[in-house]
Amino acid sequence: MNIKQINFLRIFKIAAAASIGCLLAVLFQLQTPTSAGIIAILSLQNTRRETFSLVATRIFSFFPSMAVAIVVFYLMGYQIPSIFVYLILFAGICELFSLQNTLVSNTVLVLHLYAAQSVHPALLVNELLLLLTGTSCGILMNLYMPGNSAKIRRAQSELEQIFRNTFHRIARDIVMDKQLACTFFDLSDLDLILKKLEKEAHENQGNTLLSDEQYFVKYVEMRKNQKLVVEKLCQNIRLLHDVPIQAHAISHFIEDVSIKFHESNNTQELMQKLTEMQTSMQKEPLPVTRTEFENRAVLYRILYDLEELITIKKRFIETLTPDEIKRFWNTSQNCCQ
Repeated sequence: MNIKQINFLRIFKIAAAASIGCLLAVLFQLQTPTSAGIIAILSLQNTRRETFSLVATRIFSFFPSMAVAIVVFYLMGYQIPSIFVYLILFAGICELFSLQNTLVSNTVLVLHLYAAQSVHPALLVNELLLLLTGTSCGILMNLYMPGNSAKIRRAQSELEQIFRNTFHRIARDIVMDKQLACTFFDLSDLDLILKKLEKEAHENQGNTLLSDEQYFVKYVEMRKNQKLVVEKLCQNIRLLHDVPIQAHAISHFIEDVSIKFHESNNTQELMQKLTEMQTSMQKEPLPVTRTEFENRAVLYRILYDLEELITIKKRFIETLTPDEIKRFWNTSQNCCQ
């Protein structure tokens, strides 16, 4: 593995959270203080929101887990079969109420009761304090999350450049001799960068507590839908038997798209040009030969693909608030795609 892929910050957080959790449990004179360190590690999640959500869920599920344990130990005693029955019951509750991520931490605490052969109230309080100490350390460590907006912007720039290169190649191939034109468009780079950008966008959203950062998530979804359209566009271009005269106008338009492909495009200029081109093609003389008819049909499909491509961007813009446009767009580039 490349050393750059190692998350040294997370490694530090794990060590610090566990150590601080154990230290605080010792200072509070809690029994089995090392459990606070284990709970602290289990509380560390990839984003702040995930951490807070998990901690709240664990505290909530602590009480039914203890209630189940008390009933089982009272009825069956402190035997191995009691642990089996407890896990059957509490695991069932976790499955029923989607609390699976609380099963391990609560079972660790219940096993303390089993080891102590007691459900004395003081011991129950001890377990609650271990839980609160460990989860608090997890929250404390995850209060600091390095911003990833720079990573997102770099990924956006890379993604849009790949789109531009793809459109440039499509514009070239549509007017190229079909014996020389490429018959395969490799879009795997788009898939890779989209996955990377989607991961960064969701992490950015999850690390924002005071506002709902949905912009980048919506942006990625928009580009994913456009990528699907590009796939159809590439497939349709391969259906052309030769180069109709109308293909040159479409090539120029696609080249225009490649030049203006950018996050802050308002789509108005491109949509207007596309509408004019569609109207112009409708006024063209009807095809005479079968080949001309088939090529004209393919060109119309390509135009519909381009219309869908721009419409996807237009719908994305309609979901944005004025504040999002102000915060995330470079308004000096609002003529771009």
